[in-house]
Amino acid sequence: MDFFTVRVNCGSAESEERFKALIQEAVSSLHNREVRLSFQAAEGGMLEAVLIGRPDSSGGGQAACDPQLIDLLSLGIAEYIISEKEEEVAARVMRRDYSFESREEAQQVHDMVDRLLAEEAVTGCAREERKALVQEALREYLQSSSDLHLEGFVWFRLKAYEDKLREIVDYAVDEFLLDKQYEEFIGLLQYFVYFQEPLTPLVHLMHKHDHEFAILNEQFTPIRVPASGGVVARIADQEMQMEDVIVSTLISLSPDRILIHTQEPDAQVITTISRIFGDRVEICLLCPHCQLFHQETRRLDQG
Repeated sequence: MDFFTVRVNCGSAESEERFKALIQEAVSSLHNREVRLSFQAAEGGMLEAVLIGRPDSSGGGQAACDPQLIDLLSLGIAEYIISEKEEEVAARVMRRDYSFESREEAQQVHDMVDRLLAEEAVTGCAREERKALVQEALREYLQSSSDLHLEGFVWFRLKAYEDKLREIVDYAVDEFLLDKQYEEFIGLLQYFVYFQEPLTPLVHLMHKHDHEFAILNEQFTPIRVPASGGVVARIADQEMQMEDVIVSTLISLSPDRILIHTQEPDAQVITTISRIFGDRVEICLLCPHCQLFHQETRRLDQG
């Protein structure tokens, strides 16, 4: 007696082995239930899993659907969809909802979506939450049907799950556009700095932490910062970020050299300054002035 027939287009030997392992694990987890499982080739190069159970004790008809079997089977298939089909579904959502200026841009967003899907939790759409949505839809379907065509089910019966993937795609696109806008902003600032005449021979930039700096002259005394008049804001029509404040100040000073004293050379703000001012920037990790400055900063923070 066939309990369930599940047909799937695996696409690769590895995916096929993954599917078989998950279905076998579901069947082997059953308690006090004799279910035979077999796999066979189906039309169109598909793989078919057939689960056969014992007839009921009355001797006629198929055994009643076992809730435990449905739960385990839906869990195994849900895991297969998440691990083997999810990137494909997300890519379909992206192609349907967005168009890009180039293949390179589309690939960048696609790669970002794949990274987000691989994370344990992202933008309120954790992997386990997505799997639970798929499992519930499968459980509901298998309670009324013993024949499951996996691709058709994925494409047409998983709206709530697809909506979650759309949230992730939307998030990735937003991040991509912000990154693109920021790169354009950096490019404009680089262009501006390249043609700017130096006004200050040397600036010592003492990095406290995060986006906090002390700006000193050649004699290590504080520099009176001229009014910038919002130079960065005039270059690009976007809201000022914290790191834009120090960049705007440096552009106003127009130093010939910038010596950044920092214990965090890989910090984003340090990278941004280095990119904008190019070979005008030098990084100092440890000198007597660094030591005194960082000791005093720690003392004030602790006080």
